[in-house]
Amino acid sequence: MNGNDEVDIHNAKAQKREEGRRRARELSTRKNRVQDNISTRHGAKNQDRHKNFAKWILSTFPHVIDECGSASDNTDGSEPTRRHILDVAGGKGELSARLSLCHTLRVVMIDPRAADIASVYMNTIAPRLPKKWQVAIQERLTNSPSFVEDELEKRFTQLVVPFTVPTNLLLPDKPSGDAFGERKMLFQKGMSPKLHTSVQNAALLIGLHSDGATEAIVDAALYYGKPFVVVPCCVFPNLFTNRYIYVSTEDEQTKQVPVRSHEQFCQYLLDKDTRFKREILPFEGRNVAIWWDGQQ
Repeated sequence: MNGNDEVDIHNAKAQKREEGRRRARELSTRKNRVQDNISTRHGAKNQDRHKNFAKWILSTFPHVIDECGSASDNTDGSEPTRRHILDVAGGKGELSARLSLCHTLRVVMIDPRAADIASVYMNTIAPRLPKKWQVAIQERLTNSPSFVEDELEKRFTQLVVPFTVPTNLLLPDKPSGDAFGERKMLFQKGMSPKLHTSVQNAALLIGLHSDGATEAIVDAALYYGKPFVVVPCCVFPNLFTNRYIYVSTEDEQTKQVPVRSHEQFCQYLLDKDTRFKREILPFEGRNVAIWWDGQQ
């Protein structure tokens, strides 16, 4: 065996070892991403998150199709109470765009920053739609260059305000009876008229990664008796210092601990009412939904 043969054998073994290490890293990464079907990557990139969430909403809350679609408008000339989906902390507006333009539902979006929904639809959503839909969109744009804006004007409204509620009226202590009724009255009076109307006329409240507004959405839904779904993301433990849950100790006792992790926050929201449900949604990242169908 000459020197070149020895070098080739050495290189082949080194490459094989490197390939083995690469595969081991891949397997380790895959294992780290899976924990009870929840990705551990905070803020995981998932292009289909909004599409899958919109489909889940329509299958879980089918009443919004009847109450928030154009078929729900009165035809007898009377002034209708137009129900809508309330998208709180909607951000850039992709979820609102999908619900209002792809599913032709009325949507009110609340966010302190203005969003260009038409641009989000054309630049983010439309290129990922089936080809036949893309062709239909181009045909409509040829006939009416402003058709996207026209469709949005029919059924989309944006309130450029934060979803602020009286923090002293949030519900960590689960009041009932007269105490709940009194707090409900104070809660509604503490909201601005626009926010009050937007919640009162909502058929469903939603918050996808709505950050600091998440608990406010849940409590507003309880106070107003509205169906809701929130998908919690950030916890902000240093901002919301009055959140606590009870956990079991090793000696089978319970103790109160402050809410600091995402899992604890989800449990905190779930504990607010026995009618609430928890579900894992079909996308990566923070995908735990806390929801209620509004039934008593």
